[in-house]
Parts: sequence; structure tokens; C-alpha cells
Amino acid sequence: MQQTKIYYLCSEVAPFSNTYELSTFSQKISKILHEYDDIEIRLSQPKYGYISERKYILREVIRLKDMLIDFKGEQELVNMKSAFIPNSRVQIYFTENEKYFKSLTELIYKSKNGRPISDIDLRFALFSKICLESLKLLFWVPDILVCNDWQTSLVPYLLKEKFSSDEFYKNVKSVFILHSLNQFKNIGLESLASLDLPLDKSNDIIDGTELAFKYSDFIIFANKDILSEVKKQKNLSKLLNKNNHCTLNISTQSEKSPWKEAAEAIYSKLIKL
Repeated sequence: MQQTKIYYLCSEVAPFSNTYELSTFSQKISKILHEYDDIEIRLSQPKYGYISERKYILREVIRLKDMLIDFKGEQELVNMKSAFIPNSRVQIYFTENEKYFKSLTELIYKSKNGRPISDIDLRFALFSKICLESLKLLFWVPDILVCNDWQTSLVPYLLKEKFSSDEFYKNVKSVFILHSLNQFKNIGLESLASLDLPLDKSNDIIDGTELAFKYSDFIIFANKDILSEVKKQKNLSKLLNKNNHCTLNISTQSEKSPWKEAAEAIYSKLIKL
């Protein structure tokens, strides 16, 4: 049986990190998808300084050790380590970088005083590039990149603009799951420039969610409420059509668990791409 290979990219996965519902969603959905015989799923998130390597048994991946990633005109030293989500055999990679990830606290996107971190979009721009570049070193070509929320909204754009011309990446597709809409979705020109992506200098910022909608092969809304919010925003709603998205409509009255129902809905879309 040929498996569909999924690389699930996100900023947080329970129990390693947890600031909002994305964390639990990522843990629950990936564990259920892993149960399908025709699915191979791996996850990736940044390695924040507070995540305990001993507690979660993070191990070095020799192929992903001491990588040099071109970023902002410099070379960033990056390591990726591997672990399993507790009580499962679901593999997750942790991306280490002293400058951009280690200093982030358990709030991740905010400093200890509650203020948003001014360059948080830049940090996740680096994460997005690492996720794509490291695949060659793994000798593993996923069929689908599943990107979650604003933190990985640049991945579909980056894939199409900078990687898809490479034979290694040409058949890789991207799915974007939207969980939230907030001020973090705005990406500064510095982040685009750091990835050598085209710039529209008439604007100081660009909506990362718009980019994800435009360049993804499929869009999934985590719930009805987030779809309603999107429909109120003219630019976002124009990027939707009846064939390019679906909504996870989870009923508490269902005989199945809500997570099982959501995973089945996601699975049915992924295998058809």
C-alpha cells in the first residue's frame, strides 16, 4: 500500500507547548491520522528554550545537525532533533536556533509583560524556510505540507515561488488550516525580504493569511466561526471558491468523538489532493 506522506507544520503541539487551541488540535489530529494505514505523518515545530529535552527524550538527527540556513544575508546555524508525541509513535521534529527560538518563553508570541514580540513574524519566516530546506537532508519528500495558522502562512508562497522549480519539490502540495484571525497575521516586508520573496513596497505589511489562501492547494477552516470572520473580510473572501475549502463542522451530538470526526474530514480531503 502506497502511503500519503504528510508533513504537519505548526508553532505548537501539546504537551510540548500550549498557548491556544492549535496545540491540542495538532496533537489530537496527528495522532488519529497516524492510525490510518495509508498515511505517514511527521510534525515539526520550533524548539523553544523552555522545552525539556530530558523530559521528552529529544534525540539528535545526524543528517539535520549543524545546518547552515541563508537568512537575512547571513547564515544561521540550525539543528533539528526528533521525539515522539507522548503515548504515541507520532514523530515530531524540533528546530533549534539560538538567536530566533531559544529565547521565546511559554507565551511564545508575547514577552513576559504581555506585549507582542515585534519580530515574531521574522522568527517564523526562518522556521518556514528551515522546514522546506531540511527535507532534502532527510531524503524524504512529503506529498502534502499541512500548514497551520499565520505562523506557517508563508510556507505555501515560499514553496511555489522558491522551491517548486526544483525536481525534489515539484509535486509537493500545501494545505492551509486556519484556526484564528488576529494582528499576528500581518507580516512585515523584512520577513519577505529575508526569504528573498517578491516585495510590494507600496505596503509596509502584507496579510500572511491572504498569501496562504492564494498559494495553498486547499484551505481548511477549523470551525464555522473562523469561516464567518473570513467572510467579513473582503480580500480574504474573494480568494475562496466552492472547490478550494471546507469547514470542520464538529457536532457534540455525534456518536464519534469530535477529534475523530475532524480527523476523518481532514483525511478525506488530503487523500484526494
